[in-house]
Amino acid sequence: MDDLNYLLKREQEELLRAQTAPGFAARRAHQHLALKYAERIRDHRAPYRSEAIGFATSFDPLPLRAKDAAL
Repeated sequence: MDDLNYLLKREQEELLRAQTAPGFAARRAHQHLALKYAERIRDHRAPYRSEAIGFATSFDPLPLRAKDAAL
């Protein structure tokens, strides 16, 4: 199993590279790699993202907190 932090870092790097890519082919290649990392993050045994309505993903910075605990 891959290290989750490594996968998250690589996904972000590929997204940034896609934004600054000089051409269409390079941009698509980096987007594709980011998508592959996102799939590996999704399939990771440690929960990180949850699907929301409309297939968007959300980030819960405190996923293990008690649901009924007062903040």
